[in-house]
Amino acid sequence: MLRTAFVTAGLFMLGAVAQAATLNQTIHFPGASADGLFELYATSKGHKAVTGLPASYKTPAGAPSKRAEIGGSLDAFCFESDQCALKARILDMSSGKGVHSITMAWWNFGWVSAIDPADLTVEGRGAPDSTLVLTFRDTLRGAQIELVHVNVPDFKVRIPNPDNTEEIGPLSTIVNTHWNTLYWDGFRRSLAR
Repeated sequence: MLRTAFVTAGLFMLGAVAQAATLNQTIHFPGASADGLFELYATSKGHKAVTGLPASYKTPAGAPSKRAEIGGSLDAFCFESDQCALKARILDMSSGKGVHSITMAWWNFGWVSAIDPADLTVEGRGAPDSTLVLTFRDTLRGAQIELVHVNVPDFKVRIPNPDNTEEIGPLSTIVNTHWNTLYWDGFRRSLAR
C-alpha cells in the first residue's frame, strides 16, 4: 500500500499532460468486500462479468492469464479478438487485510477520437497513456472502490455508440461518466447475482 501511495504521489509531481484532467471517485458497495470487488476487477472472468464484454489479462510475456500481475496487461471491451477498446499495463499491485490496489497505464479508443487532429500528439495512440489507481477497501458497511485517474485527455471528442448515436464533449467528462455506466453499474449487477 505504501508503494502505491508513492506511485500516486509521483504522478502529481510529474505534471499534467497538456489538456488533461484528473478524475477522483469513491463508490460504495454495501454488503460487499474489498476481496470480492478486487477479484471481479483483477481476473479475466470477473472483468468480463462486470463489463459484459470479453476481457483478458496477460502475463508480462504476453501469454493469457486468469488474473492481473505486475508487468502484465489487460485488454477489455473487445468487440473482436484484435479490436479492444481498452488497453492497460499493470504497473503495480498491493494487497493487505481488507485493502487491495492496482495501478495501471491506461488507454482507450477515445484517445484517438479527437475532433481536432492537432490534439492527437502520439502517433497511433492519440495522446499519452493516463494513469489509473484503483483502491478496493473494506468499510464498516461493506466495501468501496477509490479511483484516481490522472492525465485523462480533456480534448473534445466524437465517439460513436452502437445505437448510431454519438457522444460529443471533453473526453475526460465522457470517461468520468463511463466509469459509472461501464464499471460501477456492472459491479452492482454482478454483486446482485
